[in-house]
Amino acid sequence: MNTIRSADPLGSIDSTELRILHALAITGSLTATAAQLGLSQPAVSQRIKRVETRLAVPLIERSGRGIRLTTAGQILADHGRTVVSEIDAALAAIDDLRGERAGTIRLVGFPSASATVVPDVMRALNVEAPEVALQYREAEPPAATAMLRDGEVDCALVFDYEGAAELPAGSAFLPLWREEVSLVVSDERAGAAESANLADFSHEHWIAGCEKCRGHLLTAAGEAGFEPDIIQETDNVPAMLAMAAAGGAVALVPGLALAAARTLPEDARALRLDPPRTRTIGLVSMVTANESPQVRLAKRLLAGVDGSRWGLTSVAA
Repeated sequence: MNTIRSADPLGSIDSTELRILHALAITGSLTATAAQLGLSQPAVSQRIKRVETRLAVPLIERSGRGIRLTTAGQILADHGRTVVSEIDAALAAIDDLRGERAGTIRLVGFPSASATVVPDVMRALNVEAPEVALQYREAEPPAATAMLRDGEVDCALVFDYEGAAELPAGSAFLPLWREEVSLVVSDERAGAAESANLADFSHEHWIAGCEKCRGHLLTAAGEAGFEPDIIQETDNVPAMLAMAAAGGAVALVPGLALAAARTLPEDARALRLDPPRTRTIGLVSMVTANESPQVRLAKRLLAGVDGSRWGLTSVAA
């Protein structure tokens, strides 16, 4: 009596067998397929026979000196290509996720970000990826971007005064927030004013900050029609505020720096500029074919920071 073998549709084929059939469709050779997949030729043959037994249908046939797929084999190969592609994509995504859950993010940022944005990033990192360490260094943008260029850090949190940023070749700037710059003066000098036009302070002495902030002061004053008389220089914001409060000099101070200082001296006032001046805060990273998990994680963590707490406006808003 003849026994009719019925197909077993459940658990009939695994991804390796689909890869074998897809490779056979391309190479037409058991030997080439085995080499491509890192298997032995007997293992390939056994896998094919196993599937044929399960499905009760031939999948390959001889064609001259080679092998070709039967109609059933070609159907499996065609659909298998899609299935295997999806599996590979899923595994790649898991590998990327695994990469974001281990290792170290090497980040450099400027001083006022160190006291505001960076601690929020650390808190989010402890929740989302506790096995990842944040290696943080502090530097103003020119030095920070040089560290990125030299491979000392994965990304740099920097500020940019109205498109004046000089970025390393092969890098990209991701804007995150925008902030206003204020004029800090003594209470006596402010009087009843709530805003200030820089031209009205053209005869004042000035306090300059870091290299980029000094450059912005010179540009802003030039646009207002004067050259500032810079008599004091410091990139220590609390010291700058105290100097302005003491009278005799005024200073341009960004919003995040004011927020990092927590409070103004009692005899100081921060006046909004009219017309307003702003700077942009963002992340600089090197452009690569495959963005590193560390940079990807840093971008996601920073995107989750609520900058409105310090008067920042989201660029995406």
